[in-house]
Amino acid sequence: MPLMLRLANLDDSQMTYLLPLDWVEDAVLLKKLSKNTVLATSPLGLGIRLTGEAREAGYRVAIETNDLNTTLGLADFYLVPLSSVERTSPDTILMQVDTAADFARARNSGALYFDGRSPLDSVPITTKPSINPAHATVLELIGEVQKVAEPKVIEALFKRDVTLSFKLLRYINSPFFGLNTRIESVRHALNIMGYQQLFKWLSLLAATAGSGASPALTQSAMMRARLMELLGTKIMDKHDQNHLFITGMFSLLDRIMQAPLEQLLERANLPESVTQALLKSEGKYARILALARACEGEALPEDENFADIDIKTANLAHLEAIEWVAQVAKSA
Repeated sequence: MPLMLRLANLDDSQMTYLLPLDWVEDAVLLKKLSKNTVLATSPLGLGIRLTGEAREAGYRVAIETNDLNTTLGLADFYLVPLSSVERTSPDTILMQVDTAADFARARNSGALYFDGRSPLDSVPITTKPSINPAHATVLELIGEVQKVAEPKVIEALFKRDVTLSFKLLRYINSPFFGLNTRIESVRHALNIMGYQQLFKWLSLLAATAGSGASPALTQSAMMRARLMELLGTKIMDKHDQNHLFITGMFSLLDRIMQAPLEQLLERANLPESVTQALLKSEGKYARILALARACEGEALPEDENFADIDIKTANLAHLEAIEWVAQVAKSA
């Protein structure tokens, strides 16, 4: 399966999306894209009709080049391989920034954007540092929700950090989530949503609680979670779809919380099917996690079968996940 969507980060503080223009088959698909999308093409591709339509619709266009001198003025951004760059400008997007060393070089180059896996492929944490108190509370909450603890137990945990309940209620009451009833309290959330849905939103809080993690990294976890959930809609039931979301969210949690994943999973008491996918790349959720990672640039495992998920379905799910992250970010 070809790489269809790439992720770019602006000065490591927000996300934008870099999408090959030739994948966008018609103007109808343009309407599905986040306005934070940059459409990438070659200098030859600038002449096609869709480029003009994309710019008229408010999207920015980037062209791939090895020579800024011959292409300046032709597009909004310029895609230049990090290995061959000699000079940069604020509209340069450095490509193939895949390691910590690449990232350091990119940050010192003067360019504002880069395309690569550096935030996702940072070195995993192997020591056992103390976990941020907000993160620790969320993990304990997840464990109690998994055990279907009494509402008063869950409420007491939320009272340790009032910002967590405030943030949870903001997420849940966002128009994007489409609830007919306004949720007024944690107990109300339990009564209306049930434990499984609360479990899902707590996993979202796990990625966004506290401070210090790169916003690009937390948003990557959110996008991966939503993408996995959407990929499961036609092949798994609602229960599994919720677990796919949680698998995606926790798959980057060691980077976000700066703690070993095994340590985090012990605290959270996640379902065995989720921990199998995260720690061993095994079980029914593992291949969906592999597909989500492939959409970010990883190679697909050769021994996995994806006959039940076609390329266009995966692309549309990814676009929908991007829009979902943008809406959640507005609610945060």
